[in-house]
Amino acid sequence: MEAAIVNARAELFFIDYAPVLVTSALTGEHADKIFKMIERIRRAARAHIGTGKLNRALRAAFAANPPPMVKGKRLKLFYATQSSRNESCEFAPPEIVLFVNSPRLLTQPFARFLEAKIRELEPYPGLPILLTCRARSSTSS
Repeated sequence: MEAAIVNARAELFFIDYAPVLVTSALTGEHADKIFKMIERIRRAARAHIGTGKLNRALRAAFAANPPPMVKGKRLKLFYATQSSRNESCEFAPPEIVLFVNSPRLLTQPFARFLEAKIRELEPYPGLPILLTCRARSSTSS
């Protein structure tokens, strides 16, 4: 069974946040775990990271591992917040809005790094984390 999980994770590497359950349709073995996992994901979808906690963690991440330079410019984070939960969908993925100097400066590897740091605060099992960048000039209030 462990080999099946390792194989599934290798094949589905691009959704590494998704839980893997091994069940049997023939015997019904572990079928009860499906509904427990659904409930776990539903609870995770309701989780919210406070703005202060999120900003402290992301500022520390930016300081420890600065974003790469893109055409001579570096991504600057002004602040971040988790957008309001979509009440019409019980399984809405969390959306983290980053207010930055230039959204085009966010590279895919750095976005994955930020997602990993966010998952350290709140794992959000079974849910993707949506990162949305919005431009904000450093002089605006």
